[in-house]
Amino acid sequence: MKDKAMWWVVVADVMAVIVVGLLLWASYLERQVENQRLAEKAAAQSEQNAKNYDFDLILTPQNCDGVDGSVNVVLITDANYMDFTRVAINSAKQTKCPNSLYNFYVMTLDVYESDITALKAMETDKVKVTVLPQKEIDLFYIRDTHVSKTSLLKYYIANALPQLDKVLYVDSDVLILHDLNELYQTDVDGKYLAAVKDPSWFFENAHVLELNLEERGFYFNAGVMLMNLKKIREDNLLAKLEDYTNNNFRTYMDQDAFNVTVGNDVVVLPFKNNTMNFFFKHVDLPTMAKYYGENWQTLEDVFAPATIIHFASSKKPLGTVVPKTDFFYMLQRLWYKYYRDLPPLEVLP
Repeated sequence: MKDKAMWWVVVADVMAVIVVGLLLWASYLERQVENQRLAEKAAAQSEQNAKNYDFDLILTPQNCDGVDGSVNVVLITDANYMDFTRVAINSAKQTKCPNSLYNFYVMTLDVYESDITALKAMETDKVKVTVLPQKEIDLFYIRDTHVSKTSLLKYYIANALPQLDKVLYVDSDVLILHDLNELYQTDVDGKYLAAVKDPSWFFENAHVLELNLEERGFYFNAGVMLMNLKKIREDNLLAKLEDYTNNNFRTYMDQDAFNVTVGNDVVVLPFKNNTMNFFFKHVDLPTMAKYYGENWQTLEDVFAPATIIHFASSKKPLGTVVPKTDFFYMLQRLWYKYYRDLPPLEVLP
């Protein structure tokens, strides 16, 4: 009886070993399948990353039937950004609908007479350029990596253009690739401005949170703003912007000031009106597509319909060396398309 009991113990032990072995083998096979899946995913990602972007971005066609409105556009520049400013205007000239009239107002700081001449030389019968020389702003300033003190001039747009009730402000580091009339006709009645949500809501969340914007639910980019100058003057928003800048240590200076002072009086614009080039380096495409309410499948889907592409980081297209496998290379090619045919600026001692 004892021997029989021992026999069953041995059988049980053997069976246990077999079961454990089978479980280990199943686990091994599962790991192998998972490793194979990860390897295939990595290979696919590597192939995607190795894509050659040495070709032109094909823009979404636009319909110019019945488009003949006037658009007032403000840019701000100093001598360092003159090439960018000229490219922005040149791109707008070449991509606008034939009957659209663009009035560019360029607020300048510390530029040469030859720079002003170069700007005025860009005029046509449908594109007017007015240069508005400005004095340096006497406000507290913290130098960010790519934000210059010149950008504070945007506080004073409403005062510099008292004859206008609405303008489209754009940073100089942009390409304007579709007609601006649709954007310009956005209703901002009762609001200070219209702007596009900034993707840094995700990857610089700590900075955004300290601005106490949770209730509003977004942080907007101040590089493209459709501004209601009439309301800005009536409510003396300038005083609030100046006070905020003088009394707060903020990273993005004027952008932070506008975000805080306008409160909820802002209209959210589609991403195509300020298509920022940097977000895909920080946040995956599906997350951004959901955030902006879009159905993007590729980066080309993001940029092809852009009215305005904004090089909204320290990485600018002029003089930057990037590999052809970097999507930025395609955007850089596009920027140089509007730069190459410009006469060189006069080189002064």
